[in-house]
Parts: sequence; C-alpha cells; structure tokens
Amino acid sequence: MTLRTLSPFLLLTALLASACGGSQHADGGSAVEIQRPKEMADLVPRERETVERLLDEQIAPCPDQAVPLSVCLDEKRPCKACDPAARFLTERVKAGLGRADAARAYELRFGSKVTAVDVAGSPMKGSASAPVTIMVWSDFECPACRRIVPIVERVAAAHEDDVRLVHKFYPLPRHTHAEVAARAAYAAQRQGRYWEMEHALFENQDKLGESMIGEIAEGLGLDMGKLRADMQSEAATKTIDRDKADADRAGLMGTPFILINGREFDLGLFKPEPDLDAWVTMEIEIARGR
Repeated sequence: MTLRTLSPFLLLTALLASACGGSQHADGGSAVEIQRPKEMADLVPRERETVERLLDEQIAPCPDQAVPLSVCLDEKRPCKACDPAARFLTERVKAGLGRADAARAYELRFGSKVTAVDVAGSPMKGSASAPVTIMVWSDFECPACRRIVPIVERVAAAHEDDVRLVHKFYPLPRHTHAEVAARAAYAAQRQGRYWEMEHALFENQDKLGESMIGEIAEGLGLDMGKLRADMQSEAATKTIDRDKADADRAGLMGTPFILINGREFDLGLFKPEPDLDAWVTMEIEIARGR
C-alpha cells in the first residue's frame, strides 16, 4: 500500500513519521523521504490535510513535468518551480483560503493562461530585460487605484534590478474626469513627466477637472500648448483604446488590474500587502533558478 492510498489520518501519521527521519521498511531500511515545504510544519491537521490534497490535485508548473505537485516533490524532478509552487499553496491555506480558492489562486499563479501585452509607448520604469514585468491598469478617479498603485510602485522600486513596471490607462465611463485625466497623463508622458503627473492626479483625485489638471500641468512646468494638442490627438485616443482592449482581453473586471509576467494578480484572492511582494520575490527566485 502506498501513501497515496492511506486514509487522511494514516497519511498524517506517516507524514509526521517522515518528518522525524522517514518511514521504515519492514527490513529496517529507510523509505524515500516525503518532500514537503518546511512551511507546513506549523499547520494544524485540517490545514495540512487541505495542502496534501492540493499537492495531489494540482499539476506541477513545469510543462515538461505533467505530474501532480506531490510527485514532482517526492521524486525531486527537475522542475525549479515545484518547491515554490508547493510553498505558495501552503501560504494560501495559511492565509485562510479554502481548498477551492487556493486551487483558483494556484491556477492564476502557475496555470497556463499568460497574456502577452504590447508595452510599446507605455510609461515604464526598469530594464526591458528584467525577469519580472508588472503591468497595472488604472483610472485616476478610482479610489482603489489611488490606494493600491503606490504599493505596486513601492514593490517595483524595492526590486528595481529585477522588475520592469509598466502603467496602462483604463478610464471607466462612470468617472466623469477619468478620460481627460488619462489624456493629460499621456500628454505629460510626451514631455517626459508622466510619473509626476500620475502622482499629482491621484493626490488631487477628489478635485479632478480640467481646471485642476491645468493647474497641475502648469505646476510641473509643462508646455501647455503642446499638452493640449497631445491630449486631443488621435495618438492619445489610440493608446487609451489599445490599453483598454488589452485589459479586456486579459479579463479585467475592475480597476486597478494587475498582471505579473502576464498572470493576473487577482485582488479578490490576494492582498496588495504582503502578497504582491511575495509573488514578485518568488518570480525572481524562479527566474534566477534559486
């Protein structure tokens, strides 16, 4: 009988035994040690059982290893993402997610859906060769964007050698001044002042309007004639329409909308703090093969 066929209670007993040096064969020899994340050590039995079931159900994240995560771990297969993936599931369960939500989080984080997005002409910081690209779509009148976008920028800055940050526009129709604010940010980018304009727009979110946007632009020392021309340009319209279409294709349901290396950081399942930094750190770890 293998560990896979044991009842949950006996499986837990076997796991505890393996943690104390591995199970024993009848002839006194040691069985192959069950490989599990050290983060499982402080799980309560219910959480441990949930994680074990998830490890048996979820497929290893490396395409050339089409086996359950538990097999990838136990056989020490050459998939550098297996250990991080197992840690990820463990942390999701520790964070209070049930089995279904943890499985959904795993699918977002390690599943096959990866959305490629054109970043040409978008405001960005960091190297194009960075192993991690964070894209964030925002609306300048969106309160959640004002709260979360600075967190995204802090995480990117904390990993500046490994992260490229890209901003995208998604003005929501119900926000009266979102479109003109997006156009102003686009126009400020044309003068090399996107980031300053972005921060000022969020800081003055409750007072946005053409008058306030004009004051912000003048305060930044922008060429007002050029700003107005760029705001009204066909290029601004095409950029905003492109950004919105890309987000819709990727599955946007609201703003802010975040992709990390083409995978959705779902704000319904993950918290900006600390989950965003943990995701980015793990992505760097996998990319670097550590």
